[in-house]
Amino acid sequence: MKKLIGVMAAGLIGSGALHAYNWKQAANNLTPKEQAFAAAAATAAVGNLPKLTAAFNRALDEGWTVNELKEMVLQLYAYTGFPRCLNASATLEQVVKARAAQGKQDVPGQTPAQIPAGTDKYELGRQNLARLIGQDIPSRPAAFIQDTDTFLKEHLFADIFARGVLTDEQREMATVSFLTALGNVNSQQRSHMGLAINVGVTPAQIEGICAVVKQEVGRREGVNGLAVLKEVTNK
Repeated sequence: MKKLIGVMAAGLIGSGALHAYNWKQAANNLTPKEQAFAAAAATAAVGNLPKLTAAFNRALDEGWTVNELKEMVLQLYAYTGFPRCLNASATLEQVVKARAAQGKQDVPGQTPAQIPAGTDKYELGRQNLARLIGQDIPSRPAAFIQDTDTFLKEHLFADIFARGVLTDEQREMATVSFLTALGNVNSQQRSHMGLAINVGVTPAQIEGICAVVKQEVGRREGVNGLAVLKEVTNK
């Protein structure tokens, strides 16, 4: 962390200090399995389907189950919309079928859980988000478009997070990868980096995600991710 803060001290994206940053070392803060997951999430977020094909193959080779990758893709739509989600879904399907034709036996993995009938999904989502934040949060706070709060709680943090398969830590690593790859969403990036740290992702691992994004998407996005992480860890 001291190295990260020192490197970012210049405060300028594209500064000479950042040219000296050891991106390879940062990437190694993630395990090879985590690197593969971050690469798949990042390339799915920006819609680079050739790279995504390679990333899905790598992720399956590293031991991610088919259903774990399906969950990551499903969660993608909450951050990038259905077009990127559906394209990533079709790409994953093609990869899984091609691997099966080659005789590779990928593990299907855990079946997603279903929310019991009659559940108050808003309250479930509120509780799930409160768990990620690490403190209680108010019910139905005022919002300029009030239904954004409703959709956020009932859908993202209830319908999606209640499915299981991926842990909270893995879901937040995916989200940080999505948002870092997208760029220009620093407010949401700060929030989810904070949530990721709350559920056990280390700042060093987030550095690793930024390094993977730099490699798979672009230097600007990776550097911006480091700058946002510095803001989060300095608070």
